[in-house]
Amino acid sequence: MWSVLGELALAAPWLLALLLGVLALIVLVSLPLSLRGSEASERPEIIRALADFWRFWKK
Repeated sequence: MWSVLGELALAAPWLLALLLGVLALIVLVSLPLSLRGSEASERPEIIRALADFWRFWKK
């Protein structure tokens, strides 16, 4: 798998950046959506994960 990603990075770096951006978007969208279907006791963990994700992107 890593060799395929390495070849992709050499052949089309924009495609690799697009792939990683889509994965980050999936994670970003899934966290707020998981708040809707979660129990009240689980919400602080999800909110904490979302806050950590935003801190990572602001760096």
